Amino acid sequence: MYQLYYCRGKASLTPHMLLEELGIPFELVNVDVKNNQHKSAEYLALNPVGKIPLLTDGETVISETAAICFYLSDKNPDCNFGPLVGSPQRGEFYQWLFYLTSTLQTELMTYFMPQKYSECGKAEIREQACKNIADTLDLIDNRLRRNRQEGKGPYFLGQDCTVVDLFILMLARWTRDMPYPARARPDFGEYLPRIAYRPAVQRAFATEKIDAPFY
Repeated sequence: MYQLYYCRGKASLTPHMLLEELGIPFELVNVDVKNNQHKSAEYLALNPVGKIPLLTDGETVISETAAICFYLSDKNPDCNFGPLVGSPQRGEFYQWLFYLTSTLQTELMTYFMPQKYSECGKAEIREQACKNIADTLDLIDNRLRRNRQEGKGPYFLGQDCTVVDLFILMLARWTRDMPYPARARPDFGEYLPRIAYRPAVQRAFATEKIDAPFY
């Protein structure tokens, strides 16, 4: 059985939502970050990086949100949460998941934890991160608008909900208390409820005790 090591509302939320969507047996293992459980010898033996999330599948151990999601979607292709390997959309699937990880997620981490980058000029770091986040959210909103105008489907990659949609929802949720959150953009605002109120997503929210506003 899959085991997902998670922390409420953190980057583990995307694989948690995905596991619910896939409808396969899994076990959640809560990691108490406030008490540095992710730095314990027991956890570091599984993940030397000491970060969350972590997925175990028998003897297989995988860290990093995007890697876990690729692994799960590829092992469960009939659930259709990622384009099949070799299909025309597969490249775009890779593109957007890597983009979200390396840009928006990184920018959000900089915004919320500027002290990790420098003890000097934290206000300036946060201000620049906020601008970068806004630019990235605008880019995603523009893509959603083009999808709508061209009739490409209700989800980011088209007709089917994929891991990309779940990842976008998680990151959009992190912007909910920012000055210009994702939901304030017109097409983003219509898109987010479509993902957030899926039954599987709501189950993940309920388990993690995540209350509205979800984004």
